[in-house]
Amino acid sequence: MGGEGAAIWAAITTLNIMTPGTLKWALGISAAIILAGGTTTVLLSSDLAGDNLPPGEIIKRAQEKYASLTSYSDVGRTVAAINGTTITTAFTIRLARPNLYRIDWEQPVHSSYTNKGAVWSAGEGDFLRMGSGAKKQTSQEMALGSATGISGGAAATIPGTFFKMNWGNQLGGSVLSEKQEPDQKVGDVDCYVLTSDSNGRTRTLWIGKQDCLIHQVRNVTSAEAMKTVRAEAAKRQPAGAAGLPEFRSQDITSTETHENILVDQKFVDKDFVPHADEE
Repeated sequence: MGGEGAAIWAAITTLNIMTPGTLKWALGISAAIILAGGTTTVLLSSDLAGDNLPPGEIIKRAQEKYASLTSYSDVGRTVAAINGTTITTAFTIRLARPNLYRIDWEQPVHSSYTNKGAVWSAGEGDFLRMGSGAKKQTSQEMALGSATGISGGAAATIPGTFFKMNWGNQLGGSVLSEKQEPDQKVGDVDCYVLTSDSNGRTRTLWIGKQDCLIHQVRNVTSAEAMKTVRAEAAKRQPAGAAGLPEFRSQDITSTETHENILVDQKFVDKDFVPHADEE
């Protein structure tokens, strides 16, 4: 099963802990974001840009940077345009070696309801809370995979890169020939910009020129590609995929931005446990 298929199935099998009123909405958003992200493959240009640093060297430096970190934290948001609806997810991320993590998120659904969730490990197991109640997961990858879509991708992008997971890792995958865009800023941060195109998907990474960290990721997936991947997911898991949304003739766009990045802070195990009043 591919990365997106595994993530969809993980999401489907854990959505039973949610309240009935939010199940259909959460499933649709979760599946759409996972499908839009797809399997991570970094496609690099052979051209030079910015400070004449080759794209392969940019990726190498970013890989080395994440590998050197003892801890990482940030705040951010994902803005996704799906079937004519814009969904904004606010999140916080906290990670530490060897296996500590906590990702919290909030999505306003309508004026009277905000969907909240968290996925975490404080060293004694992996836990996921979507809606009401928390459920222990079988592994780190299952926990983060289950939370990927409903967290707006926040549970995959940086955690997958920091922990160098099998999927979600923005700096893994194949290195092929593609286009490097001119340097841009994300907020006040000067960034290299690497863009990949594959099977109806365009992924753009903004990597800081000074810190070699990911500051923004954008995925644009054509409606046709979404329909194709949805059909493939339905073949693999027909029962669970029956509730996946139909996608209209519009591209799906998801932009994930990371701010207030802090690295190599001192954390203790309890820093990764949600407070009692957040349950």
